[in-house]
Amino acid sequence: MMKFTKRMVLGMMAATMLSPAVAAAEDFSLEGETVTWIVGFKEGGGTDRLTRLLQSKLSEHLPGNPKVIVLNKPGGGSVTAANAFEKVAPTDGTMLIMASTSTFLPVLLGASVAEYNPNGWEAVAGFARGATMFGITDQIGAKGNGADPKADYAGLKDSSIRFGLETPISAEMLDLVAMNLLDVDARVLFGLSSKEAEGAFQRGETNMNTDNTRSYLKDFGEDPKVVPVWTYGVIDEAGNLQRDPDLPDVPTFPEFYEAATGKTPEGLGYKLQQNLMNAKVMISKAVMLPKGTPEHIQAAYVDALKAVVADPDVAAKLPREVGSMPVNFGEATQRAIELGTAMEPEVRQWANEFLQANYDSSLD
Repeated sequence: MMKFTKRMVLGMMAATMLSPAVAAAEDFSLEGETVTWIVGFKEGGGTDRLTRLLQSKLSEHLPGNPKVIVLNKPGGGSVTAANAFEKVAPTDGTMLIMASTSTFLPVLLGASVAEYNPNGWEAVAGFARGATMFGITDQIGAKGNGADPKADYAGLKDSSIRFGLETPISAEMLDLVAMNLLDVDARVLFGLSSKEAEGAFQRGETNMNTDNTRSYLKDFGEDPKVVPVWTYGVIDEAGNLQRDPDLPDVPTFPEFYEAATGKTPEGLGYKLQQNLMNAKVMISKAVMLPKGTPEHIQAAYVDALKAVVADPDVAAKLPREVGSMPVNFGEATQRAIELGTAMEPEVRQWANEFLQANYDSSLD
């Protein structure tokens, strides 16, 4: 008769206690299934291109190698697709969504059209995209590139700043708040789409503009008449803000602020700026599963997306879509979503007072 030792008994007990979860993970397979990946935009745009790049390898790394298709459901800047995803998406791993800043921002700003809660969804991966504030060097009095932020700040304060955007209640609210914190008096031209604002900048009708870092480098990286003033950086896995890897010589906004003013940014306005930074930069794109998806299915997708991103074919093309920003996964993505979609009541009050005082507008 076999003699059971105490260690053997404890080992058997531990295995028994863990067996349901382990069995669920080991038994999970999507063999013979079709996975539908929802994109809330038309074919050919940035969100669609990134999704299809990842889709090309996702099947290879999911258990059971299911067929993976992309379903475009444009409308309302992805809000229409997100509302439907919230209501009908199954929790068995056969449906996911590629969310974006325009999915998260309405939730952060409290827009009634958003009938979904991304904080209830299960985060798989987040694709940060750098954002940069830049200007016409001789018109804003800045030499830039981090060489002397204090001198650049003095130039900004003494210049007539002109900045164009569509509406103050948008992703560009991040830039309005940043300039307000720096006490930079900017004349803002409203009613300009991102493309129209770029055209106005190129024609010299405005002298400061904002764009994702990749587009800035493509359009103005070699132009000596245009200078980056600050970036919004990227938050690492430890929660610390680092410089934008595509513009490593340019200070982040907090670095610029501290060098310019001698103080560390703080207060309700800075909290709002951090909320907006996470919405615009850290969760520029995010792969999500619906609320209620079992933990082992979420883990399988996290592992699969890590493998997809590491695939040489994908890794070679990914910078064309999101630049050199590191990809975040699982808990790190969920943390960025929480910061990019939830505003403290006192921060919301500050935002309303700021918008009312400066732009005759509000979030309510």
